[in-house]
Amino acid sequence: MRNVNASITSEPSGAPVHPGLRQRKKDSSRRAIEDAAWELFAEQGYEETSINDIAERADVAPRTFFRYFPTKEAVMYPQFEELLQAVRDEFHKRPAEEPVITSLFESFEVLSGSLEGEASRTRQRMDMMKRPGQHPPGTEYFRTRLAEATAELVLEREGNSEEARMRARLASGVVSLLIDTAHNCWIEAGARESLHDVGERCRGMMGDLIGTMRRL
Repeated sequence: MRNVNASITSEPSGAPVHPGLRQRKKDSSRRAIEDAAWELFAEQGYEETSINDIAERADVAPRTFFRYFPTKEAVMYPQFEELLQAVRDEFHKRPAEEPVITSLFESFEVLSGSLEGEASRTRQRMDMMKRPGQHPPGTEYFRTRLAEATAELVLEREGNSEEARMRARLASGVVSLLIDTAHNCWIEAGARESLHDVGERCRGMMGDLIGTMRRL
């Protein structure tokens, strides 16, 4: 699976090129903000933590926060935009004649590798979601961007007709439900099994349910 967060690139000659000072400072600032946010979420809760609190803990100005994250919710999924671009890249490699839902499922496999690699933070995220009285943090941002990206890919493949727009909305719901269910079941089971395998089981169950609906 492609590492979309690689910090070393290559010149045409194949020699490694290390990031410059400016990029290293940007990476350091982003990581400091992310770490500060997670520390505060763990200490005092997501709802009680403000962007100003995060900026102060990270020793940056609040405006610096917005250079890296559009909202507080976005800190919950810090590499999500890069991952969505990786999903798009995978989708564009799929055969144009392939059913669009198959192309989507295969392309979104990029997410499982990332979430599995960040298992400890994923567990923290889930723990915060389960706290009594807490609004599930970051989930609306995650689901909205996921639905938008899915719909864009469907419309790109099938055009912008009324039927294609309806198909895009349905595909967005199906993909979001599958990813959300697999992710939650994986965490609740202690992340012992491969997230990919959990996702495949959920995908099979969804296929069975859809098959049953067709027979009704």
